[in-house]
Amino acid sequence: MAMQSDYLAGLPRRRIAACALIRDEQGSVCLVDPTYRDGMILPGGTVEANEAPRDGCGREVHEELGVRLAIGRLLTMRWVPPTLPADEHGSMILVYDGGVVDADTIRQFVVPPDELHGLAFIAPDDLDRFTPNGSADRIRGGLEALAANELVEF
Repeated sequence: MAMQSDYLAGLPRRRIAACALIRDEQGSVCLVDPTYRDGMILPGGTVEANEAPRDGCGREVHEELGVRLAIGRLLTMRWVPPTLPADEHGSMILVYDGGVVDADTIRQFVVPPDELHGLAFIAPDDLDRFTPNGSADRIRGGLEALAANELVEF
């Protein structure tokens, strides 16, 4: 058993982020505007230790939007290489289907002001204007995965 523990202790540690691709009835995508970085991103965040990624996605969506949504299937996965010295292993970003929400549900969205400036539903053609490096491609990949009923890996 000690050999297995030693082996596991020596494996790389990566962060996992789980986000939800939530659309309105017109096909626009829900993006949140974080207080801690530039650009808008999908609702979601870091998966906690001992938490399943889909569960982490649901928890983060609830924390960020104030509603519980059914989190559907995995749409995209992308490894992001490290960019800072403290980030020696990079991270995995998983995008799940957050479904289509109606106007009544959208009116229930409430963002935490200490974490988010707000949210907006953005048309797919306008994603590049609002999102940081590579995020628009990841979102479009999620929309492609939905349309093709497949998983898209970057």
